Amino acid sequence: MVIKPKSYKQLAYEELKENIIEGTYKPNQVLNERSISEDFGISRTPIREAFQRLYYEGWLVTKDNKKNVVREFNLEYIIMNQKVRESLEILAIIESIDKFKDSDVKNLEKITEEQEQIIKEGNFYKYIKLDRKFHEYIYLISENSVLTKILSNLNDTVRYFGQIALSYPNRQEQTVKEHRKIIEEIKNKDERKAAEAMKIHMENTLDAIKYSYK
Repeated sequence: MVIKPKSYKQLAYEELKENIIEGTYKPNQVLNERSISEDFGISRTPIREAFQRLYYEGWLVTKDNKKNVVREFNLEYIIMNQKVRESLEILAIIESIDKFKDSDVKNLEKITEEQEQIIKEGNFYKYIKLDRKFHEYIYLISENSVLTKILSNLNDTVRYFGQIALSYPNRQEQTVKEHRKIIEEIKNKDERKAAEAMKIHMENTLDAIKYSYK
């Protein structure tokens, strides 16, 4: 099988979106097509096409007669997004709990141990990736392809809002404790308590986001 190289349009799209998600481009910042094309070392056409895709996905908006403005998500939208995610995360736990093997539990524990180490190192973005790895492992074990696809489609906004939540004081340490509680109930094969642990984890995440919006 021949693997085709990515087009400039795709590369520009991925880089621009990553810069938005990681906070390099701030909410309400106007992205200048010319300066970005110079920074990326490519023509303006693929940048313009990438902008169109980011508009479609809701990352860019037109505001105060200015184009290519990084969207500032309001709290109402974030709450709706998190409520959908909470329901799906709980379903993932319910679907996966009887399928967990001892080796799978150990893998979750390893991820959590890595998170604890990363907190000491102060590598925020690596911590975020490990947080996603923890949840995505549960999706994988569920073997529910529809559920996994829906959650994967939410991945970018989950990362974006997750960074807001994890910037709350001591939220990273608290998240590790909540992950350990989820693992404990998975070990016990207690579906009700595992689902409740995930629900509490999601509610605490939303509370941390709300605090950041005060």
